[in-house]
Amino acid sequence: MKLRPHSAIVKFSWKNFIWIGGLHLLALAFVVPYFSWAGVIAFFTMYYLTGMVGITFGFHRLFTHKAFVVPTWLGNFAAFCGTLACQGGPISWVASHRTHHMFSDKHEDPHDATKGFWHSHFIWVFNRRQDLDIFDDYKHYAPDMLNNKFILFLENNMILIQIVFGLSLLAAGGIFGSSPGFDWSNANSLVVYGVFLRLVVIYHVTWFVNSAAHKWGSQPNNTQDLSRNNWWVALVSFGEGWHNNHHAQPRSARHGWTWWQFDSTWILIQTLRVFGLIKNVKLPQQTAESFESTAPEAVRI
Repeated sequence: MKLRPHSAIVKFSWKNFIWIGGLHLLALAFVVPYFSWAGVIAFFTMYYLTGMVGITFGFHRLFTHKAFVVPTWLGNFAAFCGTLACQGGPISWVASHRTHHMFSDKHEDPHDATKGFWHSHFIWVFNRRQDLDIFDDYKHYAPDMLNNKFILFLENNMILIQIVFGLSLLAAGGIFGSSPGFDWSNANSLVVYGVFLRLVVIYHVTWFVNSAAHKWGSQPNNTQDLSRNNWWVALVSFGEGWHNNHHAQPRSARHGWTWWQFDSTWILIQTLRVFGLIKNVKLPQQTAESFESTAPEAVRI
């Protein structure tokens, strides 16, 4: 893949800084005052939908690596959930991740881990490479996604979609709250936990795959980069922490190759396949026996 000319230009993104910084401040300021069990349920529900279904299942394994095939409606639903994670639209996310794989831990990698933990964790989001910020550039890294009008709609309306979703949560919390009339406390709780806190947590979970899973863990596969298998990143990121496995065979739908490498997204994929909603699933090329020969004690933080 040839990089676009603007890849040599890096600019500080005040838009990203204000958005992400503001979300952190809102989450920290209101997570305690607006605690409720309804808010906790909203958090975990949206954490699952946006983190696993949207980012891991949809943006990553389906759209970026084409590890399996799904009906259009299911792909569109996964893309919608991924867009609610506010990590960029589906096209920009896929473009950025494909660039990462093509130049993993080299200068051309947008979150090159050789530049330090904090660069790969979040600084690269603020010091933004312009070929990943300009649609006419990054569309060349994901041309296969340009023919879907719904994907293009999501790409162009990420913030608007999040605002509409937040207002919908606010309305639902107020209408169906326990207090008479409009329950503002419950409404605000759903927004704080279902939007602010959830986005902050999903950001860091995703960034840990770029940072922690390129710094701590085991390297059973010779991938010529810093990717690691990291059990705790895998646990919070729905299986993405088996990152050295993934870099060894990027098109595999299964990242946890052994019984002890828990990969919840792989469980989702298997479940959907049982119901006939997934086909042409790409599997690791090694045999099951060779996977089982890898001892679990080889995994370390």
